[in-house]
Amino acid sequence: MSDDRRRSEVWKFFKVIESNQEKKKVECSMCYTELTYSGGSTGTMTNHLRFKHSQVFTASQARDRSTRSCKSNYTRRTNQPIIVSHSSLMAKDEWEKCTAKLAAMCAFDLRPVSIVEGTGFKEFIKELNPLYEIPDRATVAHFVRLQYEEEKRTLREKLANQVGMAFTLDLWVSVATEAYITVTAHFLDENWELNNCILATREVEEQHTGLNISTEIRKLLTEFDIPEKKIYGLVTENSAKMVNCGNGLGWPQVKCFGHTLQLSIRGAFDEVRALSDTIADAKMLVAYFHGSASATLELQSQQKQLELSENILITDCTSRWNTTFDMFECLVRERLNIQAVLNCPEVTKPSDAMKLTLSDSQWDIIESMVPVLRPLHVATRIMCSQEYPTLSGVYPILCSLKNQHLRVKETDIEAVADFKRIVVSVLEMCYNTTDEVFCQDPALICTFLDPRYKSLLFLKPSQREAVRAQVVSYMQSDGPPGQSSRLRSSAKRLKREHAQSDMAFLLGEYYQDGDDSDSSPTPEEELGQYVLSKAVPTAVNPVVWWKENAPNFPAVAKLARKFLCIPATSIPSERVFSTAGDTLTKLRASLDPDTVGELIFVNKVLRMKEPQQDTDEPQSAEREDTVILQHQVLIKQEDCSS
Repeated sequence: MSDDRRRSEVWKFFKVIESNQEKKKVECSMCYTELTYSGGSTGTMTNHLRFKHSQVFTASQARDRSTRSCKSNYTRRTNQPIIVSHSSLMAKDEWEKCTAKLAAMCAFDLRPVSIVEGTGFKEFIKELNPLYEIPDRATVAHFVRLQYEEEKRTLREKLANQVGMAFTLDLWVSVATEAYITVTAHFLDENWELNNCILATREVEEQHTGLNISTEIRKLLTEFDIPEKKIYGLVTENSAKMVNCGNGLGWPQVKCFGHTLQLSIRGAFDEVRALSDTIADAKMLVAYFHGSASATLELQSQQKQLELSENILITDCTSRWNTTFDMFECLVRERLNIQAVLNCPEVTKPSDAMKLTLSDSQWDIIESMVPVLRPLHVATRIMCSQEYPTLSGVYPILCSLKNQHLRVKETDIEAVADFKRIVVSVLEMCYNTTDEVFCQDPALICTFLDPRYKSLLFLKPSQREAVRAQVVSYMQSDGPPGQSSRLRSSAKRLKREHAQSDMAFLLGEYYQDGDDSDSSPTPEEELGQYVLSKAVPTAVNPVVWWKENAPNFPAVAKLARKFLCIPATSIPSERVFSTAGDTLTKLRASLDPDTVGELIFVNKVLRMKEPQQDTDEPQSAEREDTVILQHQVLIKQEDCSS
């Protein structure tokens, strides 16, 4: 790396002592430690300063932020003249419109703004429109920033009109070892449309503690003018730093259902020895086919002979338990074809075949685990959806899993029975239904406000009453401080009664006393009417039901808008990671964190505006799984309350 390209502050404390095409070595000028780095990334050196020379690192970071701020301000001040620097052959407004589209393309397709400097791109634009003068990368970046500011302003205005919302939050690290947090917001608007939007992707420059993360979240609230009283849920993973962050903010915190399932299921895989050995051997078998072209061709040949579709074997990924289900299901389906390939000496050596062949007991475990894992797989897919409310289904689904799908049977083999017991034990520990504050859980409030589950049959009668009392408390507190809706209605009633008594005095016998009760029901009365309303099929989307029935239960509907928007998982913020990964590649690891956040924000906004493609078949399949599981949830609810 030439000296003019070493712009990072860390190079003030390191010097290159060995360099070749593959690796380079540097030496710390303070402790003379030798480090290896490649690809131009200074992450190793940064971490060395952070942990070995913390005081120097802190001062260096402060100087770097100051320099970066100055450069950013200078860029923003000097970008304007660049914008008007266009060919006189094209009108200014037309040139700016084309450049805005070019910037949107870079954000939407996650292309580097340096694409404008490519020879091929220049030749293409020249052929497409010779009148268009291609801007430089600084101008394109500025147009991305303009669109970011415009979309951010639009989102701020939209959030200001919402009665309540929920956040999801997660932390991730880039290839340049920079820590980022991503925050997403979720709300039901006045038209009962479920909105999922990204608020920000920000670098966490301080130590990644719960306090520092909560500080960044409060900065976001200020930027978007969001009052804390409008936050009805914060969904995070179960790590200590995220729990501390939620405690620091003081908001209702929701455990990520997907993360909890991952911990319980993957933990059971590891604890049951026969199961973990089977997974390891199955992965080795799948890896053989992935690494052997001849074995893969023979497998495809076997599939064609049996007139089966060509399926590629799926391997297990440790960070995603559902890939274990996919791997097992695929192995069961392709068992005969796999065995035929292993028995073919022209393709597989006999010695390799002996190592790769699974035993009968392992095949029994795989075949027995597929029906056990399927409802867990369906539950994960349902809970990760962003098309309909999900948090309301957590407790009904947990009840169904515990009392039906994960109930140990006499016919279960030992490994399967042990797996069921461990998963149920972990889920019961994470979702303690005997806790004193259980009835205040936002997930349980959502369940009650979902018309499909409002009967709460999976709870004990005393717990149902406690949940309803909590909901009434929320309804009464929705008003001016120090005055509940009951008090306001009582004041109106007294005023009306006083006026009616004056009229009765004047009219005397000609006045017939009628029903002078308050026409507007109290919170308890309206809630009672909601509970007694007609049962709702599980296939009905609760948001659609509330859109039609909100006028009948206005106070309950307002509360439903606040709670039903809370997602069951932190998947929305985790999904941003894939976008961030495409943005922060190794070749673009030096992107300014502000630019990273702007690109990701604009990308997500543009993606949401993209016309929906025809995906009827996958949606219908998912909907069918949803209805089946929810039907099983309802018919087993009474078993849970016993």
